[in-house]
Amino acid sequence: MTTARPLRTIGAGRIATALLAAVAVGLSLGACGTSEESPANAPQPAGSQAPSGPWEFTDDRGTKISLPERPKRIVAQVHAAASLWDFGIKPVGVFGPQTKPDGSPDAQAGNVDLKTTTSVGSAFGEFNLERYTRLDPDLVVTIMYGPVLWYVPQEAQPKIEQRAPIVGIRLDGKSAAEAIARFGELARSLGADVDGDSVQQARAGFEKASQDLKAAAAAKPGLTVQMAIGQQEGYWVVDPKWHGDAKLFKDLGVDVVAPADPNPAFGFEQLSWEQATKYPADLILEDARTVGMNSDELAAKFPTWKELPAVKAGQVAPWRAETPSSYQLYTAVLTELTKTIANARTDVVA
Repeated sequence: MTTARPLRTIGAGRIATALLAAVAVGLSLGACGTSEESPANAPQPAGSQAPSGPWEFTDDRGTKISLPERPKRIVAQVHAAASLWDFGIKPVGVFGPQTKPDGSPDAQAGNVDLKTTTSVGSAFGEFNLERYTRLDPDLVVTIMYGPVLWYVPQEAQPKIEQRAPIVGIRLDGKSAAEAIARFGELARSLGADVDGDSVQQARAGFEKASQDLKAAAAAKPGLTVQMAIGQQEGYWVVDPKWHGDAKLFKDLGVDVVAPADPNPAFGFEQLSWEQATKYPADLILEDARTVGMNSDELAAKFPTWKELPAVKAGQVAPWRAETPSSYQLYTAVLTELTKTIANARTDVVA
């Protein structure tokens, strides 16, 4: 998803709880942060050689942030950090899922060099205020699902904002292309050279990959695609109007199956495993994050999974949920999906 489920800390069955209750539940602070200290090779503060001066930005809450100078020392939720990083803005601190259980970088971290940034927390509700304060931040940037500032503990928010204002960029209900453009606007305001060769080449690659996917979808009329999460709590079918990647795919002509009764708060229709066959599709894109189960694990545990037409036909591919809003990273997602669709059969569902 871009989907609102933090890796390893919130399972699909608790997405709604996270979104609807985060504003009311006091979450862990300070001492809950991870133990890393500031890296000796930390990146220089964000921004380019663009002139500094008074800075203003209106975020997706409609909140106008005004500062006497353009922010340089940025602490960002990992999706936001990865999105800004590829525009040339390098945060000094990050929070949210950064590594997998084996210690390798989490996909949500994108191209962020985690060796040069300081972690102020990784789990949902975890934010080390002491380490955050030592970073001397000018600005905090996070993503939003609905009104929730993602990975910003509600109870800690006043203390976080005592040090630096928060910018929220909302992801639900807009296509990934729109989200990338929005982060581009923020990056430009922070001093990034978004008109430079590096960003423009990345944008051209994204646009080519978009057209390639559009052509592949047009060449497979009738192909239906379902995006889903399968795990212990049940089978969750994506609402393509809510999730940015699914919305982008639909905009490019991919027939993403829409569930009839999605929860508008978190963009899925939750089905029991007995109901998993409710929306048959020729191709399933199943959550590739480590918190879920792969196709073999699902087949071993849930007989209904093996009865899905796409599974029977061997047409199950990864859903790269929570890909950061970056031209470079989405180019890879679109290229992978283009190949999958080009090789897919359209007659799986009668």
